[in-house]
Amino acid sequence: MTDKEVQRSIFIAGLIRKYQNSSISEDEMQLLDEWKKSSEENRVLFRKLIDDETLGEALLEMDEADTGLHVQHIFESAGIVPARIKQPAVRSLLNKRTAQWLVAAALTAAVAGTAWFFVGTAAKDPADKPIAAVDTILPGSNKAVLTLADGSQVVLDSTIQDVIKEQGNVDILSKGGRLVYDASKLLKENRQSISINTITTPRGGQYQVVLPDGTAVWLNAASSISFPTAFTRSERKVTITGEAYFEVARDKSKPFRVAVVSNSGTADGMEVTVLGTHFNINAYPDEEAMRTTLVEGSVMVRKAGVQMKIVPGEQAGIAVNGTVFDKSYPDIEEVLAWKNGRFKFNNADVMSIMRQMARWYDVEINTEGDLSAIRFSGGVSRKDNIEKLLEILESEGRVKFIKQGKNITVMAKH
Repeated sequence: MTDKEVQRSIFIAGLIRKYQNSSISEDEMQLLDEWKKSSEENRVLFRKLIDDETLGEALLEMDEADTGLHVQHIFESAGIVPARIKQPAVRSLLNKRTAQWLVAAALTAAVAGTAWFFVGTAAKDPADKPIAAVDTILPGSNKAVLTLADGSQVVLDSTIQDVIKEQGNVDILSKGGRLVYDASKLLKENRQSISINTITTPRGGQYQVVLPDGTAVWLNAASSISFPTAFTRSERKVTITGEAYFEVARDKSKPFRVAVVSNSGTADGMEVTVLGTHFNINAYPDEEAMRTTLVEGSVMVRKAGVQMKIVPGEQAGIAVNGTVFDKSYPDIEEVLAWKNGRFKFNNADVMSIMRQMARWYDVEINTEGDLSAIRFSGGVSRKDNIEKLLEILESEGRVKFIKQGKNITVMAKH
């Protein structure tokens, strides 16, 4: 390899590492996409590095200690024949320590000459074509719309860092993707100028709000919460649509109630009552059931005169048009993955995965063929562009995706 080839390998290695730790920019992602599309060998190597857990960890760690052995180990794991690489050129660059991630140059040396590497189990059918090359679809972000009682609206995002509104004697503060209601002045002066506000997240958005009582609420994409600017009565009541995670401030004198708007668009759906607890509610209109999952404390769920009490680790589910609750014991990490910035699937059916993708990336999903028996397990950061998730799902050989703008078609692969 020439010095120029080594430098090129190092550059691509840096992009792959940034892709792995979700710090890659849009321009860098475009360069990485161009490299992948330039040859099938590059695409196969990229898949090998991303799909193989050992190699992925090696890319992220980049230990400085004993770099020679570290490089050799990565080569062997990737199935690359190291004897064909001009090691002195690589060692001379490593000795300069221009950056810690130079160790990864060994992994992407294939950029300069794919004849001397073998990928083994990652090899695919040459007839397979890459996911359609279109503009990168970026992940969602912190954004929402605050609708005040008078109908006026305030667009929210992570850049707003100040008091954005005064409602009566209630200050509304924005702090980097989180809205905080400060009703201390209202309570001190015993004023009753209370109004109802609503925060709505679009598809491709999420947001956090701290309610006047200190309760923290995380809103997932395509969701909303309506609440008073101060809780002064005998109960604290809010209304939600979509999905939300609650960490309720304790107040034994004022039970906290969540009214869940049902598929019909009316607030006659499920209601959750708590004193102080952590729980998740999923009630999207395109899901078959409304589900409440308890993390801490205890809650009582009610619908149409039927009720069920659940304890931590349990989930109460009820069909949108149903009248009977069923109790289950879900994977809590999977339920809360969205709130923790990840997608996590535990034997999840492909269509439930597609619905999550549609909401977070604001895309339209189309299907072809019978997908009912296809399930996946695994996870990926919600900061990743949609291409990474599609690559991982497609690499298992059971589905294929075709992208056309923001329309994605998923089909069973036979």
